[in-house]
Amino acid sequence: MLRFLRVALLTLLSSLATRSASAVEPTGDSTSNADASRLVFLLQYVGSDYGAAVTDGKIVDESEYQENRDFAGQIADLLSRLRPSIPPGKAAPIEEPIRRLVELVDARGDPRLVRDAAESAIPRLVAAFDLRAFPRERPDPVRAHALYAENCAVCHGNGGGGDGPRAKELDPPPARFTERTRMSETAPYVFYNAITLGVTNTAMASFADSLSDQERWSLAFYLWTFPLGGDTARALPPTAVVSLRDLATRSSRELAPEILRQAAAIGQPLDAEGAERWVAELRAHPPVLSDAQERLARVRQDLAQSVRLIHRGELEQAVDVVTTSYLSEFEPLEPVLDERDTRVRQRFERGLVEFRSALRHGDQAHALIIAQDLDTTVDRAADVLAGRGAAREVGPVGISLAAAAAVVTLFLLWRWIGKRLVVG
Repeated sequence: MLRFLRVALLTLLSSLATRSASAVEPTGDSTSNADASRLVFLLQYVGSDYGAAVTDGKIVDESEYQENRDFAGQIADLLSRLRPSIPPGKAAPIEEPIRRLVELVDARGDPRLVRDAAESAIPRLVAAFDLRAFPRERPDPVRAHALYAENCAVCHGNGGGGDGPRAKELDPPPARFTERTRMSETAPYVFYNAITLGVTNTAMASFADSLSDQERWSLAFYLWTFPLGGDTARALPPTAVVSLRDLATRSSRELAPEILRQAAAIGQPLDAEGAERWVAELRAHPPVLSDAQERLARVRQDLAQSVRLIHRGELEQAVDVVTTSYLSEFEPLEPVLDERDTRVRQRFERGLVEFRSALRHGDQAHALIIAQDLDTTVDRAADVLAGRGAAREVGPVGISLAAAAAVVTLFLLWRWIGKRLVVG
């Protein structure tokens, strides 16, 4: 009976829960969604570019700094325009980091704090306006190669070095995709937005009308062939499993710790530079992952994001990230997990309850320990779903634990529904 109730509730919730963590078409007003997409792009740009303008409170590049100040002003204006369209309850978590970013840029603040503010606001905007944040299908590197030659090489050059036939005519000059440091700090989502929206005060036009959404994503991923030296083939593909969402929305530098963790787990030596190269190769040649692999990879990165939020003191947001990840990514896998080893599901659900309780009581140290255990449980789930785990063992104790876990899940669901009704 409890399992039936869980399924019934999740059926009612499926569209709402999935929407917050998957790529979907915008459902709100088209003008508001266009403004929200541009706001995300400007936040991405300032978050990654501001560090080249200011160091230790001093301006090191006047033109870069003035550009970032101008963009910060545009960010404030766009937020003001969008405020009436932001769902009730979601405005403050978006406005606060944006206000902080604008103040930091104006005061020549720490670039790391500017980046943190941008990274805090972006996912909340994406969720509030149901923006497309990653491709629905695997990007096609072969198609992207042809698209680049047809649309991009004339300015950016055949090798991505910003030295195409038209480059000398352009001010500012075209972006160079061969700059490994810059590329390691940027995610394909930034380039997707540039291709879709164009870039103000540059020759970069919008390709929204001439290229499909999937073609724009394929191009955005293809740009990582250039930091690899233009390699379009590789002898040995990376063994790491990273979801399409995280390859699209996280920079190589952000993903490097997860790559290093996975490499260490199989005894493969790798340094930070090697990890970033693996990420570039995964983007240049996107892997084909099963639905379970994609979902569990997203759960891993959501756990990593929650840890970053805990370190920043954003405890409520950390709870929301993991709870939403459980409902939209882990829970759909539970029927198969229960057939093979129900203990994995029970362990994750118990850990989630402890994680929420620790954060509600402000016990960040304990929450971080539990997050590590949840991450280990995700690895165990991957093994079980891949056929590397033990068969299910169910006895009277197991049945009791399953019932208790079901009650816990119902409690989480009701709490989650209540919160969404209040804020949505």
